[in-house]
Amino acid sequence: MSAIHPLILCGGVGTRLWPLSRAEQPKQFQPIDADSTITFFQQTVQRHRGDLFHDPIVSVSAGHLGTVRRQLRDVQRNARLIAEPVARNTGPAVLSAAVLISRTDPDGLLLVCPSDHVINGDLNASVRLAAVAANDGMIVTFGIRPRYNETGYGYIIDGGAMEKYRGIHHAERFVEKPNASVAQELIETGTAWWASGISLMRVSTVIEEYQRYDPVTYGAVHAALLDAKDSEGAIVLDETSFGMAESLPTERAVFEKTRSIVLAPTDVDWDDVGAWAAFHTIGRKTSDDNVISGDVMMVNSHGSYVRGGDRLVAVVGVENLVVVDTKDALLVTTRDQSQDVKKVVEQLKAQNRREAVDHAFGATDWGRQGSLASGAGYNLRHLTVNPGSTLPIESGSEFRRLMVVASGSGTLQLGNRQRELRAGATFEIGAEQKASVTNDGTGPMQVIEVACLVDGPMTHLTPLVELAAISEKTEGSREHA
Repeated sequence: MSAIHPLILCGGVGTRLWPLSRAEQPKQFQPIDADSTITFFQQTVQRHRGDLFHDPIVSVSAGHLGTVRRQLRDVQRNARLIAEPVARNTGPAVLSAAVLISRTDPDGLLLVCPSDHVINGDLNASVRLAAVAANDGMIVTFGIRPRYNETGYGYIIDGGAMEKYRGIHHAERFVEKPNASVAQELIETGTAWWASGISLMRVSTVIEEYQRYDPVTYGAVHAALLDAKDSEGAIVLDETSFGMAESLPTERAVFEKTRSIVLAPTDVDWDDVGAWAAFHTIGRKTSDDNVISGDVMMVNSHGSYVRGGDRLVAVVGVENLVVVDTKDALLVTTRDQSQDVKKVVEQLKAQNRREAVDHAFGATDWGRQGSLASGAGYNLRHLTVNPGSTLPIESGSEFRRLMVVASGSGTLQLGNRQRELRAGATFEIGAEQKASVTNDGTGPMQVIEVACLVDGPMTHLTPLVELAAISEKTEGSREHA
């Protein structure tokens, strides 16, 4: 059997996991818990490696290419990257990868893996068994034994074991996210499995099925790949063509229609962690049925999930709560109401609040950035530039920026001019100017940035402007001496 091509799907925002997941820094790129250094995406990439697998293909929004590259470097994995200019659900993403693989491996097997699930157990043992059926043209979807009544998942009805393939069953039908009573009835039959979103198929099979059931999407994806651009090794699909593809998951576009679909019942602990209550379900519980991570203190509290951040979180006398603390937002809800967190995100978006989009502090390609303060016409940020990295600075037409080097050393490139920087140095980037700061030292370079509207109020900036002036004079005196 030839090696399998894992496809890691990195779309989606995960609004029900706010404030951890945000539009610019979604769930799959966040640590699994507050004590973890590995993200959901990295765990998925690491799960499928070894002789059974090729290097993965990663399908990701074009805006998150930098994050994917950084997180792949952190776990020392190579991957082919397909960047989507617009979101079109999982179907076009799977088809794009299949068409790409078919150019060099037309009979290759494609393993479709969502990047934001938590899986404990030997999933690859089931993948190896399923490869026999997939090689014969079957589309294998992996089902998980339901552990409780869940209305947020789709279900697959088991049609009985197949004689030809060990561990493979007929897939009788799909049930899309049933209500609670229907879900309970399905579970009680003993023939229903959660649809995991994981599937295995030959690339030629999925291409043929799209040509049969959704030729418009096939044509759009084929054209998007033909007109794709290269961005530092990533394949950026053509936006016009890709935007014409139907925005449907593979389940609705193909799986529910094809006669080639089969079920692989899979004995692993699985959760798509779609809401905060799931973290309590899958987490390691204390004697009081609590799941905690980070700096957390629990007193007379039971059945709760508490995720701390950089400060102590103390919880006293509560039951069945969810508490999630980040640098710029705190969420408190009950476990049974955690699905409604997405309503908070809807309100944040309606109010154009930054908290819906990104975190106050977050990793970047060049280091870390964080918002310290903001107000009418100004924003104060703390920037950390890693050794050997370059911070790009572009004021735009409305802002100018005052920068103060708090520690470290580097080089400022402003137009055709270069200037050495060290602690205490200040410089200004005017409106419509572009510049960059390169950390050519051995340690992190800390920079404080104030961005203000050109015609905005300056009173807020006075203390820092005075500090900058003093630092500049001090630096000039040292240079003169």
